[in-house]
Amino acid sequence: MSGWQRQRVILSLHRLILLAGVYAPIVPHKDSSKFSLGSIMEAALPAIHPIVAAGSNRCEAFKSFFGLTYEQMQEKNFTSFRDSLNIDHITKNGNIKYNITAHKRLERFVGTSRDIVVLVHGFLESSDGVMVNGLAPALLKQPGLVVLALDGRKLINLEYFRSSTYARFMGENLGTFLSELIKDGHNPSKITLIGHSLGAHIAGIAGKRVHEVTGKLLSRIAGLDPAGPCFSNVSLAGRLDPGDAEYVDVIHTNGGMLGLLEPVARKCGNWTMFKSGLCSKNEVAFMGFGSKEGPPGTYYLNTGSSLPYGLGPAGSG
Repeated sequence: MSGWQRQRVILSLHRLILLAGVYAPIVPHKDSSKFSLGSIMEAALPAIHPIVAAGSNRCEAFKSFFGLTYEQMQEKNFTSFRDSLNIDHITKNGNIKYNITAHKRLERFVGTSRDIVVLVHGFLESSDGVMVNGLAPALLKQPGLVVLALDGRKLINLEYFRSSTYARFMGENLGTFLSELIKDGHNPSKITLIGHSLGAHIAGIAGKRVHEVTGKLLSRIAGLDPAGPCFSNVSLAGRLDPGDAEYVDVIHTNGGMLGLLEPVARKCGNWTMFKSGLCSKNEVAFMGFGSKEGPPGTYYLNTGSSLPYGLGPAGSG
């Protein structure tokens, strides 16, 4: 990298830090119980995103400058993440933590015939953070469902550029873990991944690894507000993609809240057309855990201004 390129990288980095500082304090949030440092940082990322995505792979230039690309970390043997990755078995009586290599121990508790949901948290979160605590109690009400959560709190930290690269290694390790379960007799059609932010891409990469190792696809991957910065211009190997499971659905929101309470969405070309009522006769789709595969496309809906947010059929326009 030449001297002037280094200067441009450093200047742009300063702009990123400034933007994060400017936007973070003014993030609107109505529910203080779900407010966290992670929500501040993630709310600032959309403002940062145009800068990161602009130009010729600007994000990769940052990473290359600091030795943080996927290829550079492979060369430096920074891929031994197993000691830092855990899987939590979430139960009504508390969580049981396993290292990600301990699939044999986990199998003794979950068996090979039960449905499994794996929750994958996002940036600055953990297996006992907002995302997991928001979804796990509802999932545990499903009879016989096994709820697991990936815990990568030691890897997804304040350094977003490093974390966005670590996401790929984390996904590969999670995919290897799931592949071992499948090799030992678990049906991949009984495994669902739900990932938020960086976790959505981790889930997608895990799905790819499962397919590479076993030749089979997981049942479903649900991506909740997949992270945009550093993922807009990367290859399919490094992010969530529609081919990563038998059924892949992505939910984008404006407020950063999860609110998965079976709202109805209608297929439409864009938000303006939806708001104008031009799609009122198009197909509808149900969101949430019970969502079923249907016609591919982009679906829009209105929500309420407070919990539980979902408006049912009225929200589909």
